[in-house]
Amino acid sequence: MSQLQIQTKNRKFETAKDLYGIFFEDISRAGDGGLYPEFLRNRTFEDSLLPDGYEEKGDGVHVVTCSGWEDEFNNGEGLSYWVEKNKIAPTPIPAWYAEHAQMELERKDTLNANRSAALRVHFEAGGYVYNTGFHGIPQKQGEAYPLYLFAKSDRPVCLEFSIEEDGYQFAQSRLTIGGEGYVRYDTILVSDGDCENASLVIRSQEEGEVLFGFISLMPGKTYNGHGLRTDLVEKLKGLNPSFMRFPGGCIVEGSTLSTVMMFKNTIGPVWERPGNLLVWHYRSYNGLGYHEYLQLCEDLDMEPLYVCNCGMTCQGRRGVLLTDEELEEMLQDTLNAIEYALGPVNSKWGRQRAAMGHPAPFRLTYLEIGNENWGPNYEERYQLFYREIKKRYPQIKTIANTHVEEHGCPVECVDEHFYNNVEFFTENVGYYDSYDRQGPGIFVGEQAVNEGIYSGKLYAALGEAAFLVGLERNQDIVRLASYAPLFENVNYDAWFPNLIRFDNHRSFGIPTYYVWRMFGKNRGKYVVESTQESDVIYRPMKGMASLKAKKALHYRNPIWEGAPAAVTHELMGHVKKTGEEFCLEMPDEQQKEVFLNKMRWADAEKSFVIFGEEDQTCGRFEVEVLVEEDLAFEIGVFSARICRSFFDQLQETEQDAWHAVKIRPFLWKIKDGKCSFGEPAFPEDRKLTDDFTIDAAPGEYHRFAYETDGQVIRLFVDGVLQKEIKVPSSPSFISVVTETEEEIIIKAVNMSGEVDPVNITLDCDVETLYTVTLLTGAKDAENSFEKPKNVRDRMISLRGAAESFVYEAPAYSVSVLLLKKKA
Repeated sequence: MSQLQIQTKNRKFETAKDLYGIFFEDISRAGDGGLYPEFLRNRTFEDSLLPDGYEEKGDGVHVVTCSGWEDEFNNGEGLSYWVEKNKIAPTPIPAWYAEHAQMELERKDTLNANRSAALRVHFEAGGYVYNTGFHGIPQKQGEAYPLYLFAKSDRPVCLEFSIEEDGYQFAQSRLTIGGEGYVRYDTILVSDGDCENASLVIRSQEEGEVLFGFISLMPGKTYNGHGLRTDLVEKLKGLNPSFMRFPGGCIVEGSTLSTVMMFKNTIGPVWERPGNLLVWHYRSYNGLGYHEYLQLCEDLDMEPLYVCNCGMTCQGRRGVLLTDEELEEMLQDTLNAIEYALGPVNSKWGRQRAAMGHPAPFRLTYLEIGNENWGPNYEERYQLFYREIKKRYPQIKTIANTHVEEHGCPVECVDEHFYNNVEFFTENVGYYDSYDRQGPGIFVGEQAVNEGIYSGKLYAALGEAAFLVGLERNQDIVRLASYAPLFENVNYDAWFPNLIRFDNHRSFGIPTYYVWRMFGKNRGKYVVESTQESDVIYRPMKGMASLKAKKALHYRNPIWEGAPAAVTHELMGHVKKTGEEFCLEMPDEQQKEVFLNKMRWADAEKSFVIFGEEDQTCGRFEVEVLVEEDLAFEIGVFSARICRSFFDQLQETEQDAWHAVKIRPFLWKIKDGKCSFGEPAFPEDRKLTDDFTIDAAPGEYHRFAYETDGQVIRLFVDGVLQKEIKVPSSPSFISVVTETEEEIIIKAVNMSGEVDPVNITLDCDVETLYTVTLLTGAKDAENSFEKPKNVRDRMISLRGAAESFVYEAPAYSVSVLLLKKKA
């Protein structure tokens, strides 16, 4: 039985007004074909074109940037995984196919200066071209779908436009193409039935040639008539978000100067907006641009949080620095974006906004300077942007990517990101408890359980809910929070999990979606004092022993549970045996090359080998090591494969799974008699005990051993106990309490697999009737298109609330209790 004591008379601080928001980045085709419901893939005919700074490799699959970052391209189709999964047939022009017609890209006679290609089609009599959309084009009976295009022809050509699936025409219309130069043509396609996997077919009954400069097919019905997909926006609205961070994410940074995201390329008529090759393996048409983001924020009453490029490309992809005129242009582009949102109608960019149909200024509350940038080059650019923005727009709240205040930079708020397993989030509920209250505010801009077997399932949602409880407890410094990523087109998944999954006509939220919905709708005005007691859950651990070293390491007599142990995996380096002695030698160049291709920023200068089988949870490992002066070596405890994220698995084989960057044991580090014990973690390694010294004379063999029962780890040298360390753990019951003048709101997470009768005591009287919004189910429960609400929140009414009462928290549950104060 857990205990929860609530002191409503002790209000700690007000809740953060904008705590819960959303973060949109165009990843996994979240934009085109998703939130921006264009039906035609490659509507600009430019998907197969490489931007400046890119070069295609000889395999026809990969491309490489001028800085050396490599990606899959596949002639514009994106990841090989997508090609295989969606059974994409080969075509020289992605998504476009021809029958009894010849297609080619026209690179000179394009629609306008911002278009890099047009599509030239020579039709034979009865010939046609067709577009397969984003894994098919959906239609609903009786609905109208506007189609428009820019085209030209030397002589009139009558074209038939139809939506077809398996030879059946669901909608059709005709247009005669002709005239001088490119002309815009509009028509409406009205469907006489439902379908999901149709194509747009353009057919000519006579021979002729047409040059297409741009073409678009979208739903006639969109959210508020503002061009966005209704079901997806409604799911966002259901979260009750206070802010929206956009447009990214890594896409803001780009991978080369030519792919940096710039405001100026995302406004104006959509056929005049230059496309952009995104770091997530495909091209965006920028129809979902700066104006559309601001409009969505207005539609859902969200505070806009704009992320600008600060003069750096993505540092995780071998970043490039913008300098001199390029840097000045990026700064001016940011200032122009602010003026577009806030400027009067008679300003240069305010007039542009009015021309887009919004004379009144938008809101622009927050601005983040860069995305996941760090280091001296970032700090220099951050200060430049901060100074110029604050000089002109002092009311805008700025956000830094790192703690630049530690190096003398002015800062209001810092963006911190967390991706890890369930246990990381439950063990770090108190992460912000000790933060400096005089320091900057915190924006937890990206967070998700993306490792482990429970990613995207209920148990992951519980872990994330526990971490959110920790954020709520610290709302005096944690001001903003958002999950990442937000959207995923399931046919083009480049990351997993994502909060909302969709195809071309359906969508559903993963269990975490309902956690954010529950927390976002039940905010309270004040955080009040509360204390709790509960059982402890130890981190589930398993794995073998391992050895790591920075130079050749001599060892002998490795033993597991009294029996000789052998090396089963040479992840880095090789073991050679001479008599009874083994020598762990340093990695060879081939190992280093494979290692660096997997994780370029990791350390490839250590040997790393593993003993035994990975399903061990308890036992004793012993090994004699020849201790030498200046020899640093590490003994690993629980050296098992982490369950890799979906993102890691896209192109991995089973052999790749045994890779040095995928094994994260507890590490006993030893050098010159000094020891530490901890674990690799993000954002920095975590020590599990104070450093200590051992008596191990150099030039001699010493027996190092550890034993564990899954809850405690004991370390021995030459048979003498050196340290006893508890395996990390977390409370089974985690809660936070807020209130208004009329209500008490309890958010509670039960991580255990048993019903927890929670004894709740209050310092005030409450009505006996109360409501609970509840999320619960099997530990591995998840949602799908077939069962979109298999795991969802539901509201129940209960009786029995009082100054002291018991709430039966279901196993594996998130509960939001709403208690009414008695007058």
